[in-house]
Amino acid sequence: MSSEYKRFPKAEYENRWERAREKMAAEGLDALFITEAGNFTYFSGGHGDFSFSRPTIMMLPQKGNPVLIVHDFFEHSQQRESWVDDIRTYASFGAIPSDMLKATWGELGLNTGRIGAELGNEQRLGLPYNDFVRMTKELPGADFIDASDLLWGVRMVKSEAEVECMRKACAISSQAFEKCFHSVKPGMTEKDAATLVYDTAVELGGAAVWTLSNSGPYNYESGFLPNPSEHALEAGNLLWIDTGCKVNGYSSDFSRIAAIGEPSAEQKKMYDTVNGISNTAVAAIRPGTKASDLSRLCNQKFEQAGLKDFWGEGDCSSVQSNQAGRVGHGIGMATTEPPHIALFDDTELKAGMVVTIEPTVVTHYGHFNIESNVLVTEDGPEVLSTATTELVVIA
Repeated sequence: MSSEYKRFPKAEYENRWERAREKMAAEGLDALFITEAGNFTYFSGGHGDFSFSRPTIMMLPQKGNPVLIVHDFFEHSQQRESWVDDIRTYASFGAIPSDMLKATWGELGLNTGRIGAELGNEQRLGLPYNDFVRMTKELPGADFIDASDLLWGVRMVKSEAEVECMRKACAISSQAFEKCFHSVKPGMTEKDAATLVYDTAVELGGAAVWTLSNSGPYNYESGFLPNPSEHALEAGNLLWIDTGCKVNGYSSDFSRIAAIGEPSAEQKKMYDTVNGISNTAVAAIRPGTKASDLSRLCNQKFEQAGLKDFWGEGDCSSVQSNQAGRVGHGIGMATTEPPHIALFDDTELKAGMVVTIEPTVVTHYGHFNIESNVLVTEDGPEVLSTATTELVVIA
């Protein structure tokens, strides 16, 4: 097959299949039934269904070649994008014919198999629930098992090819921040600043760019994820922007802050406190560290800074931002994915994982969140989000 439209070389997908099969063998699974769009793309290279009306399915058996079942409208595009050789098509609209599914199961010897499916933690089926139930009834000898931990176990650890995409996405976002903070002026609006970030990222090759913004005191109590508003930037404001983009389907996601005019003493102090705690957590990232340990470390540092009453119970952040329930998260094809940097998540970090660190304080005088994207390596953390974490002052 031509590689012109492929996301990665075939060896990348063969490695993913092999790692999945190792986990399948350990859990006694005979195959994976993959339907969710992100999982479908991750394991096949092709694009998942974008309309929910023409499901795409990948069956990855423990032994033998994987099989794709796609609507015939997508046949040629899947052939261009995917390294899977066995692509089968159907013409009906809205559901895959039962006889086709049963015939494929039979060919793969899975009528009585243990099949892993997207049934649990942060997973979704990519076909209607009723269709899934009907299929399980028509295959009474097959046992469908939750494979969410297996799927995330493979996806959380990135290859060098995946990491390189994320480095590029972070580099684009870093340049977008630099362009924005060098160009924005008092009197411009949050939307003007967000547009500078967005346009720069697109010009540099970023896709699916998104931007959150906060500047005026009135906005701090309106919600944890504010969209850019028409508020005109003025002296005393802190312009907080959280943005990201995708390169080849892989995300960046981090935030930076600029002061409009000289920041007040309390703004400087809180910025330095939160930034210092963030940097301390980043420095502690290494293989074997638990995600919950990083959250606990942030809590300890906030308490040492005299902010325990400020952020309340749970993961370290202010009372409002603590509603997020964590101080960071995994990142990859999804902007937010496991593991979660939170007290409830005891996942041990492994080399190849990429996580964000973002303890937060929200006050009437500023939104203090300086997020980093960090690769876990055998030698410690590699910060991918290279934009300066110093408080930028805009005259």
